[in-house]
Amino acid sequence: MDVTTTKETAIEVCRILDALTALSVDIACHDDIPAVQLVLSAEKVRASCEAISEAVSSLKRILQITEAHGGGLIPPAVVTKLQNAQEKRN
Repeated sequence: MDVTTTKETAIEVCRILDALTALSVDIACHDDIPAVQLVLSAEKVRASCEAISEAVSSLKRILQITEAHGGGLIPPAVVTKLQNAQEKRN
C-alpha cells in the first residue's frame, strides 16, 4: 500500500467514526425512562439508518481499497457483492 492508499483508507475510517458518532448522539437515551416506554422519533430513526448506511458504505470502500492493492484475501463472493453494489450506485 502506498501513501495515497493509506490516505484513502484513513478518510474512510474517519467517515465511519463520524457516522457512528452521529448515530450515538441521535439515539442517546435518558436512563430515567424505562426501555418499554422509550420511543424514537421518525427523524431520529431515519438519521440513524443513514448513519449506519454511511458506515457500511465506508467499510465496503475500505475492503475495495484493500483488495485493489492486494492487501488481503477477500472471498470471491464478497468481491462480487461489492462490485454489484458499486454498479447499482453508479
